[in-house]
Amino acid sequence: METPVILNLWQKHGDLFTLKMFGHPLIVVCGSQTLHEVLVKNEEHTFEHPDHYVNKEFFERSGILGAFGEIWRMQRIFAIAMLKSIDSGSSNLESRVLTEVEEFITQAEKFGGQSFKINDLVNIYHYNIVSSLIFGKRFKHGDATLKRLIELISEAVTNTAHQAPTSVLPCLRFLPGDKFKVKRHRHVVDGILDIMQKAVDEHKKIPEEPNSTDIIYSFFKEQERRKQNNEDLVGFTDRDLLIMGYGLLFGGLGAPHTLQWSVLYLMHYPEVVSRMQKEIEENIENDRFPNMEDKPRLPFCQAVGWEVLRIASVVYVAPSHASSSDLTINGYTIPKGAYLLPALCSVNMDPTIFKEPNTFNPSRFINEDGQLFGFENVKTSFSLGPRNCLGQWLAEMEIFLFITTIVQKFDIENEADTPVPSLEGIYKGIHVTGPYNVFLKKRVQ
Repeated sequence: METPVILNLWQKHGDLFTLKMFGHPLIVVCGSQTLHEVLVKNEEHTFEHPDHYVNKEFFERSGILGAFGEIWRMQRIFAIAMLKSIDSGSSNLESRVLTEVEEFITQAEKFGGQSFKINDLVNIYHYNIVSSLIFGKRFKHGDATLKRLIELISEAVTNTAHQAPTSVLPCLRFLPGDKFKVKRHRHVVDGILDIMQKAVDEHKKIPEEPNSTDIIYSFFKEQERRKQNNEDLVGFTDRDLLIMGYGLLFGGLGAPHTLQWSVLYLMHYPEVVSRMQKEIEENIENDRFPNMEDKPRLPFCQAVGWEVLRIASVVYVAPSHASSSDLTINGYTIPKGAYLLPALCSVNMDPTIFKEPNTFNPSRFINEDGQLFGFENVKTSFSLGPRNCLGQWLAEMEIFLFITTIVQKFDIENEADTPVPSLEGIYKGIHVTGPYNVFLKKRVQ
């Protein structure tokens, strides 16, 4: 695996180093202890994102992506409580994930003796999980709205990476043409918000069923509660709902890409697949699908998920933060107003934490007693502090259930007479695999 440039700079300059873009300081924060010092111990001074034009022009400083200060805190608390409430019902998060796992297996079996591009298939079922949470429904395979949503989200991630210079020097967006993808991104954002708006309009036409559990109806309930208590709707307007939905669509972005990396790594390491299959056969009876109750009995399967999450490091750098006051960290001064770039990949690839970090080795997380251990630092992949990933536990569940069930049901093989696809990956705002074909051979059990 190619070493990201940011890691080379870290090895040369240490945990804190400054890049300058048009004279504006961009301070890269690396290393487990320093990231914790900046994002957790000093969270009151570093939790905000920079207030650049994107927040104003695209999100109107609203929603969980664009809001600041106390309004953002209220929305964050509400979103966490809302997801916990949804998870406690009969249609909880696990049941939604298992539905998509079973649908994925059924669709994969239809390819029979043919290889196929797994990237698209993983995206379909991941975004159906998110759709069931936000919209209260899943889309059929091949649905045009789902296809459009996936395309727009993928493009939005790539566009965001192009726009980094404009966040520091906003006037660049007025240059002729669209070098920084600002105009195109406006179109993409509007496309996603339009899908959200149509879903909100549909919900307003249909009374909520007693057992319905989705984010749109939950938001309506909070709006009504505030009205009855004569509380204002600041932070809880219909526009905030649209932006919250937009943010949640992006919130679990790492999960489908980690799954794509998982299958790719397992193509390269068939001995890991064999060990996973043995563990599954010894602990899951009657060929049923794995569930979350099985997790403690499948330590090696868990270890594989953590190792892929670590070595793939889908999110090299978390979204930028901004310092709200001068800070002294490791003897260095971080000035007020500096942009902070949390290099999450520096933890995953730290040789003092993970021996031979460039080597794929799930056994690093299995102790002498065969139990899972030592994976806690990999959780930094979901970031740290108040802005850490809102749906972290859902992403962990999705990765575990998908990859364990795929290995249970299939042998993972490369397309015949072709080289095994490269593990180098591509950086498109996040670290992704290139498109690749895989042959999932149904196991005889």
